[in-house]
Amino acid sequence: MARTKKVTITLPAELLESMKSHTDNVSGYLTELAERAERRRLLREELDRYQDEFGAFTGEEMAEARTLLYGAEESERAA
Repeated sequence: MARTKKVTITLPAELLESMKSHTDNVSGYLTELAERAERRRLLREELDRYQDEFGAFTGEEMAEARTLLYGAEESERAA
């Protein structure tokens, strides 16, 4: 099990009530959101490093990435 540390945060009351309306584990919900944000940040850093070394992604590379991520139909709509 992952090591945890208790912290105190302040949220707008309406946001907290909204979260409580669809989860009984607000801490787990916020942890999942923070983990997703951290993965996106690390991926963005890696993509930036790649482009610094090899140049910007081409339109073809971006289309291929969209197809892999979202499927052919969504990729065609985005083009």
